Amino acid sequence: MELTEQLLGDCSPYIGNLIYDIDVRMLFVELMDGPETQNLVRRVVFPSVVTFHETNLQNEPDDDALDDVVSIQRLDQNRIIITTFKKEILLSLTEEPFVEDMD
Repeated sequence: MELTEQLLGDCSPYIGNLIYDIDVRMLFVELMDGPETQNLVRRVVFPSVVTFHETNLQNEPDDDALDDVVSIQRLDQNRIIITTFKKEILLSLTEEPFVEDMD
C-alpha cells in the first residue's frame, strides 16, 4: 500500500493546517472533510523530525487558495517526501508517521 493511501485513508486531501513545530520536532498535517464544509477530520503526524526542507512549487503562490496533498512517498527508511499543490516537503524522521482522528 502506498504511503499516501495509508495515511490519508478515505479522507479528502484538502489541508486545513500544516504546522511544523521545531521545538517538538513534529510536522502536523490536518486534513478537512472537503472544501465546502472545511471541518478538520484527520491529523497526520510526522514525529521525530531530524531535517525539514520546504520548497515552493509555485512562482506566485496564492495564499487564499486551498492546498491539498498530492502524494506522500518514502524515499528510503528515514526520508519521506510530501508533495502538495503548493509545495514539496522533504523530511528525515527517526519514527514512523501516524494518524489521529479529529472528530
